[in-house]
Amino acid sequence: MSNLNLYRIEKDHIRGNLNKYTRKAFKLLHKCKNPHILDIGCGTGVPTIELAKISNGHVIGTDIDVTSLNLLRRKIKETGLNNRVSVIKDSILTMAFPEESFDVIWSEGSIFVIGFEKSIKKWRRFLKPNGFLVIHDENKDKTKKLGLIAKHGYTPIAQFELSDNIWWLEYYTPLEQLIQEFHHKYPNDSDLSNELNKDRIEIDKCKSNSTAISSFFVIMQKT
Repeated sequence: MSNLNLYRIEKDHIRGNLNKYTRKAFKLLHKCKNPHILDIGCGTGVPTIELAKISNGHVIGTDIDVTSLNLLRRKIKETGLNNRVSVIKDSILTMAFPEESFDVIWSEGSIFVIGFEKSIKKWRRFLKPNGFLVIHDENKDKTKKLGLIAKHGYTPIAQFELSDNIWWLEYYTPLEQLIQEFHHKYPNDSDLSNELNKDRIEIDKCKSNSTAISSFFVIMQKT
């Protein structure tokens, strides 16, 4: 396995620190038994795998990044979830599932691609009657975003925040330590160095504006 993939696997372990909030959001769904779940913009599938474990349902993870999806496929095999998780290479811009296909649509960190309002409006048709949409998004314009829920045919169920302190303690601080560790171990690996530099730039941006990394979960139900 390449050093780059080793780094991505370790990075996913750190991202797993936030799975407690995925579990918290799922517990807020009402009477959601053996659901059919669509995870939009799943990436390497940290929440995808967690959802499959806690829901006792079936999860479809979609993303456009082939490398990320290959890592997710590896996890599916390692966790024995072949019958519970499916992977589809598809763009958030062009998804074309049959109407009313899913009990739950899940989106952690991907809704920015087409925007909050356009997403909840577009994705509604994929939900079964009384289905749930769960979004994890940045706090920017949060009040405005929450005000759009009823406008587009949903009932708000619950919402909660992840403060910038949570992000620093549970994700960015251990990620910064991981970057340093891999930089010292493999200083001459150009592919790895490019990835480390990209993540270091993200951390530096967060340091310059720490409040920008706070986020929130919102759970809504199709009406």
